Amino acid sequence: MASLVSSDGIVLRPIALPVRPDWATVFGRDAPLLLEIGIGNGEFLVWLAKRHPDANCLGAEIAREFLIKARNRIRKEGLTNVRLLPMEGSQALSRLFASESLSGLWLNFPDPWHKRRHQKRRLVDEAFAWLLASRLCVGGTFVMVTDYEPYAREVLAFFSACPAYAPLWEVPMRSELSDYYDTKYARKWKALGRPLFYLGFRKVQSVAEPDWLASVYPLAALRGDEPMPQVELHVGQPIDWERLWRDVSREVLWRSEDGVIVVKEAYRSDERLLLDVIVAEGKLTQRFFVVVHPHGQGILVRLHEASHADPTKGVHLAVALIAKALTALLPTAQIAQTTCLPSVWRESDICAQNAEG
Repeated sequence: MASLVSSDGIVLRPIALPVRPDWATVFGRDAPLLLEIGIGNGEFLVWLAKRHPDANCLGAEIAREFLIKARNRIRKEGLTNVRLLPMEGSQALSRLFASESLSGLWLNFPDPWHKRRHQKRRLVDEAFAWLLASRLCVGGTFVMVTDYEPYAREVLAFFSACPAYAPLWEVPMRSELSDYYDTKYARKWKALGRPLFYLGFRKVQSVAEPDWLASVYPLAALRGDEPMPQVELHVGQPIDWERLWRDVSREVLWRSEDGVIVVKEAYRSDERLLLDVIVAEGKLTQRFFVVVHPHGQGILVRLHEASHADPTKGVHLAVALIAKALTALLPTAQIAQTTCLPSVWRESDICAQNAEG
């Protein structure tokens, strides 16, 4: 298990964590899971862990400087029930937590993205409310505090509309919350005499995930046993690698309302191509390399071993589309075998036919 964490045992290594890890093994004990997204300097997470010594506490944060401050604070307090996740919050929630595995989630001052054109970047929206509904256990709680009333009222509407939840208090949005730790930002805001808005909900019943949720959070659809996509092509004649490198697509391979697949650049080294690929699906963007190299009687198209992409539908589709683009450049090439998901392979057929049309 040491490979999952940094040398201090506090900061987890995302690339070493499997989909839906066994948190009892990670922490060395079976206990309720509590999560804070956006931990700042870590003072609230430390308060949470000390307040709930019988729980396993996790903090998701992408800013390195905050992770360092939080790690040092946790180390100073000698806490053993806290781990840090250097990940974006919605990716951590959708990838790492099984259905009904969380007992609580806290959000302190998530970025409100005030400008209208940026509001789609907000963490909490309708999809987030449904994602959390699938991850919280019945009885699990959600608490958020913000200084921006329009955002608070939006979040109130999203959670009120989801049948999984009931208000945590008599009134689900309050201006005061006793026995709640005030972060540095909260203390500063209160000192200026400005209002804060606390929202709280409890999961009271299980609900089925809506079909559209996976298009917003593709990691939520992963089971953990998906194969990595690859395609073997039989070619039957020598390959002109220089020409293949020159002619291979460096363009958008696929686009929809929910995402895009782009080959940004292609590199060549002897009998090998390396394609720089970006796959955006819903709220997830992954960048990785696809390698094309000799294999048996032809070539193999697969993710480069140094890439750490999760095998979402978009990643499978990217490999399938690249393989089919290569068959157009190699007239004698034939598909020998593939591990791409059958549904995605069929979709790539349609995409390839549309491109030819």
